[in-house]
Amino acid sequence: MHWILRYTTAPDYLERRAAFRDVHLKLAWANVESGDLLLGGAVGDPPESALLLFANESAARAFAAADPYVANGLITRWEVLPWNTVVGDQAANPVRPAA
Repeated sequence: MHWILRYTTAPDYLERRAAFRDVHLKLAWANVESGDLLLGGAVGDPPESALLLFANESAARAFAAADPYVANGLITRWEVLPWNTVVGDQAANPVRPAA
C-alpha cells in the first residue's frame, strides 16, 4: 500500500510560498533520503493543490505535522489517503493480466 498526502493550497499560496520553500524542500528531501517520500509536487498551473506519495501512512502524517506550509496557512486542508497501487515497477500489490 502507498499513501497519498493531498494538500489544498490557499488562494495566496504562490505569493507567500517563497518565505517557507527552502524549509519545506529540506523536509521533503530528507523524507526522500529516508525512503518515506517517493514523489511530490504541486498540481495545476497555477497550483491549486499538491500530491505527495509516501511509502507509509505514519510518514505522510508526520510530514504534514512538520511542514511549514501547513503551520503557516499556505495549506488550507490536508488528508492522507491509502492508495492500493497495482501497476508499475514500484506497485505495492502488482496485479498482472491473466495469461
